[in-house]
Amino acid sequence: MATKIKSISIAGIRGIKDSVSLPLNEKSVLLYGDNGTGKSSISDAIEWFYTDKVSHLSGSEIDLKDALRNSYQKDSDTTSIAISYNRNVIDATRNLFSKRGKLTSELSNLSDDFEKYYSASQSENLLLRYQFLRDFIDQTKGDKLKYLSDIIGFSEVTKTKDVLRKAFNAIKSEIKTQNFEAQINNEKQTLIAKIGAAVSQENNLFEKINEIIEPLKTGITVSSIEDIDKVLNHIKKPANTKQITELQFLENTNKALSTLKSEISFIDGEYQKYFSEFNKIAEDVQSIMQTFLAELLKSGETVIAKKYHKEDNCPLCLQEKNLEELKTDIQRRLKEIEESSKKKVTFDTAKKSVSDIIIERLKRLELTANNPLLNKQENESIKKAISNLSTKLTEYQKTANEKVTSGNKLPANDTLLLTEDDFKIQEQITARFEAIQAAIKNDKSTELYANISAAKDAFLKIKRFEKDKSKLEHQKNSLELIYNEFVKRQKEGLESFINTFSSYINDFYQYMNPDEQFHKIRIITMGEEDELNGITIEYKYNNEWVSPPQKYFSESHLNCFGISFFLASVIAFNKENKFVVLDDVISSFDSTHRKRFADLLFEKFADYQFILLTHEAEWFSYVQQLAKRKGWTIGEIKWTEEKGTHLEEKPNDLKEFIERELANSSVETLGNPIRKYLEAKLKDIALNLDVKVSFRLNDVNEKRMPDELLNELKSKINKSGGQDIKAKVPVIERVANSSLLGNLLSHDNPFNPKLGDLKAFWADIKELETIFYCQATTCSRPKVSIKNYDNVAKKIRCGCDTTKYEWK
Repeated sequence: MATKIKSISIAGIRGIKDSVSLPLNEKSVLLYGDNGTGKSSISDAIEWFYTDKVSHLSGSEIDLKDALRNSYQKDSDTTSIAISYNRNVIDATRNLFSKRGKLTSELSNLSDDFEKYYSASQSENLLLRYQFLRDFIDQTKGDKLKYLSDIIGFSEVTKTKDVLRKAFNAIKSEIKTQNFEAQINNEKQTLIAKIGAAVSQENNLFEKINEIIEPLKTGITVSSIEDIDKVLNHIKKPANTKQITELQFLENTNKALSTLKSEISFIDGEYQKYFSEFNKIAEDVQSIMQTFLAELLKSGETVIAKKYHKEDNCPLCLQEKNLEELKTDIQRRLKEIEESSKKKVTFDTAKKSVSDIIIERLKRLELTANNPLLNKQENESIKKAISNLSTKLTEYQKTANEKVTSGNKLPANDTLLLTEDDFKIQEQITARFEAIQAAIKNDKSTELYANISAAKDAFLKIKRFEKDKSKLEHQKNSLELIYNEFVKRQKEGLESFINTFSSYINDFYQYMNPDEQFHKIRIITMGEEDELNGITIEYKYNNEWVSPPQKYFSESHLNCFGISFFLASVIAFNKENKFVVLDDVISSFDSTHRKRFADLLFEKFADYQFILLTHEAEWFSYVQQLAKRKGWTIGEIKWTEEKGTHLEEKPNDLKEFIERELANSSVETLGNPIRKYLEAKLKDIALNLDVKVSFRLNDVNEKRMPDELLNELKSKINKSGGQDIKAKVPVIERVANSSLLGNLLSHDNPFNPKLGDLKAFWADIKELETIFYCQATTCSRPKVSIKNYDNVAKKIRCGCDTTKYEWK
């Protein structure tokens, strides 16, 4: 069920000194108030309720919470807005009160239902003020995209897309960094050396080991990895474990060095890419430095576009500069920064690749360097060789830490390149390795143990490398498929939304601007398919596409677009709420657009609830005629020193006040309220009976004195009424005679009324009401009206047919 408001009660907010209540009953309301009466206190309160802030009170020099409170509020008073909805479970009050010397804002409803409703409302467009009409138009292309993206959830989609892309690139980079092929090839060399074949399947490994152990007559047939362990246990560990341990150490160290040696070209190739990108950036370092000014320039563009700064000078340095030229210059620089940013992305990728590859190689060398055997005297030369290799790799690493803005140059690749001489230690390792093998040659069990054990370890490492590589490749391929499909769906979804959204904007704009030259207004995306960087607005003018709207639109046209955009947003985004607050939005519209805007609301948004505030008297006069027919509540906002901002009393409110004051014998305050109550009732009776009065211009036509209305009412009854209602004329005459008293009381007059006179006057008015309003409690339409005319009996009547009179 769409959410509408049943009532709003506001206390102590902005111009509201005491309290203002709006009993809406899910209906729309039109409120008129002159400038300075504080009508925006109502929109301020509603905005504060939903956002805990007020947009036009968000300046750095304004304390929002203090500014919200009416200046007459005491520290002990509570400022509040209470909203009742057509769903009672979400009724809530936001209070602002002093707690330990600090103003604190709290919501009264903490239920899950309200939390869900409140959260959903955050992304909806519920309020528009005149000063924010052109916000979207004046935003930069990128900010326009961000604004829409945040509301429709597209920004979250973009974040997901970015996460997918980063994950894909990270896995791709990890595959390159690990260089699985080099590691697998080195382990295969071990298999060839130990069992005479670079087997790739388990059954081939098992066959080779079965061949090797056949002369031993172990009685074991190897058919699993566990069987290999059984063979090793059967052969039993050799007595000289020191030799085997040293042999394994030398073999593992040699393999680590061989793997690194096989990657010399790979490392050098990645460094040369980085070296090239570094030099490109270094040659144009000024452009890269400009990327750090992007946010500053974007802020400057926004300041100029939104006309926060109107002088012909730079808002930052204040040097003289034509604003249009400055805006063009900023846009040019932002375009250059965009190109420089793309170069920087390529550079950052190359830099990260070198860094990741070197870090991984240093880790591998560190594993070898951490072997306790390396600290033995006989291994001193190996330790030194590994240390030298680590040092040379660290030099590579240092280049990845070099800032491109430092002015320093990277070393040429040939000064960093690993060479054959860096791996000469392998000759020594091989010699020692072969010596140990020769020593154990005659001890077949020791030789077999060493070879089978080494072959098993090499095979398992190959399988681990293959598994890791396959896993990463699968993830990479899956992410690539997901990413490509995601981008496709994202583009289709965004285009579908924007096309529908644009059609709403264009429909509303054309409704307010019929027969003009601006057609087919639409929003279009900008950027590559997988990297949107903005949106803009374009339209057809003289059969040519034109962008942006500011090029030819007048201020009134721009505001029409702003209204159209907002109303399209209401339809597109407001899924929870069916009410909208419009605060003085037509101030700069010309008369034609004002009328068309009013018609648009009643025709296209008949099922929405509006809280419509205006200070435009002529527009109010036009709109209230339409609003009355649609059952809107209509009111007028006033301000006095005594009451602050308040709604002019309605008859029902006045009736309660009058009867309370009469009961308290308070004579002084009753004159004006009684007169206003009588005027309101007589206008209603005149409307129901089609009583004609002389025409007056504009709002003077609404200001009818009681004596005029009473006289015309008597004339109408004498002309059209039967004897039954003519018999009631003496009551009307008594009121007419008493109305002089009412007029005297409402002006500066020395006449001193008595309580008895006032009570008699009030009794006459109530008796007058009983003539024209059915007193039956069950009557749902108590007004005696020509709308209920009985054509057969020739009578006017109430809705239940209890109160009726002859009428012709």
